[in-house]
Amino acid sequence: MVRLPTILLALAAAALPACTTTTPPAMPRPLLPCPPEVAEPRVVPPPQLVHGERTDDGRFVGELQGLGERVHFSLWRTRSGHHEAPPMILLVPILAGGEDLMVTVASELLDRGFDVALCKRVASAMKEPQRGPELEHLFHRTVLHQRLLLSWLRASDRPPSALCVMGISLGGMVATAIAATEPDLAATAICLSGGDVADLVVTSSENRVQRWRHWRHDADGVGDDHVRQDVLQNLRHEPLRTAHAVATDKVMFITGALDTVVPPRHQDLLWEALGRPQRFTVPFGHYSAFLMLPEVVEAAAEHFRRRLKHPVPTPAGATAAAPPCTSHPGPV
Repeated sequence: MVRLPTILLALAAAALPACTTTTPPAMPRPLLPCPPEVAEPRVVPPPQLVHGERTDDGRFVGELQGLGERVHFSLWRTRSGHHEAPPMILLVPILAGGEDLMVTVASELLDRGFDVALCKRVASAMKEPQRGPELEHLFHRTVLHQRLLLSWLRASDRPPSALCVMGISLGGMVATAIAATEPDLAATAICLSGGDVADLVVTSSENRVQRWRHWRHDADGVGDDHVRQDVLQNLRHEPLRTAHAVATDKVMFITGALDTVVPPRHQDLLWEALGRPQRFTVPFGHYSAFLMLPEVVEAAAEHFRRRLKHPVPTPAGATAAAPPCTSHPGPV
């Protein structure tokens, strides 16, 4: 597992007083139905495990087959001596690359007593020759792969005592749709993410997104308004459309105050659509927030613990909880 260098941990500790926590409303907004075109299939039957093996680093890697899809995944298990299986966190992959980051997040969650599952990415987003319809198809398949893995985990010989989901960046947008279509999930953590993807593809500073945007300009002979409209018309899995079907009290929303990949406007739009859930903000950007990864994971883990019926045993040597950040109340 990848560990943060001591100097980076020291920098994160120095920045901790600048973090803020916003409390959720006392009266959460009511739920609305998930859009039917996103909710289908309503029930995902357990897929078949067609391959599985344990790797040298201790994880279990496998391949599932179901609903015409093949799902490649990894599982990390805590060394728990309890009869009941620990809660499991489903990590949703980011836009492209980032495997080391996801393994590091898995390590941090293992240290806190959670089992972890991770699907291999269906494909990278925002690249040639994707346009609006292909982007929607990718979102649809990505959500379906996560739901197939969840269904298999529930039907396994030793199912997790609870299931939660955690998504980072684009994975947070996908996690919103998963939470909307899987109401039995105990909790959700959405990190460094936002809504209004149609506008985000124009305003984001992410290099891959901007390369895709300029490719659209050159290949299709169109401007930003056309690109926005193409995404707006085709992306049925837009997180602002699915957020209303997610219970506010199940969500922890984690943001970066200096984020230019997912700017504050887009963060706020998704936060509002989710009903203004508890929010933890770090004084960094999209990538520099990695400096506070233990604090970010601890904020998510503490939220998961609060939502679970039974306490999560913390293995020996686990990372200590972060000191409290500056808090201010949210709306009531």
